[in-house]
Amino acid sequence: MTEPARTATNTGPLDDAAYPAYAMGPAAKAIGVTPGFLRAAETAGLFESHRSEGGHRRYSRDDLRRADRARHLVDEGLRMDAVVRIIDLEYQLAAASAMIEILRQRLDRRQSSPPAG
Repeated sequence: MTEPARTATNTGPLDDAAYPAYAMGPAAKAIGVTPGFLRAAETAGLFESHRSEGGHRRYSRDDLRRADRARHLVDEGLRMDAVVRIIDLEYQLAAASAMIEILRQRLDRRQSSPPAG
């Protein structure tokens, strides 16, 4: 199932990967873990779950992506504290790579623009 493209009229909470749309049971089932695994991942600092008005944990697609990645690493034999560090570094690397690409594009535009004056 692919995600719909974001448009000016298609920007509601269901399109937001950070929107806490999933209760614990469905979230755990979606990625093949137990609710205890999600609680342990949160306790280890992988993410901070959101809370409903009733105090129930709620998870976003971003939280579930992190938890799914953690599940794979734990299945490979890594400890949860190491998994959290690895995933944090992966996200930092992705953010730095995206920033480098933005800066390269800006530099390319400046170099291809005719000089002012």
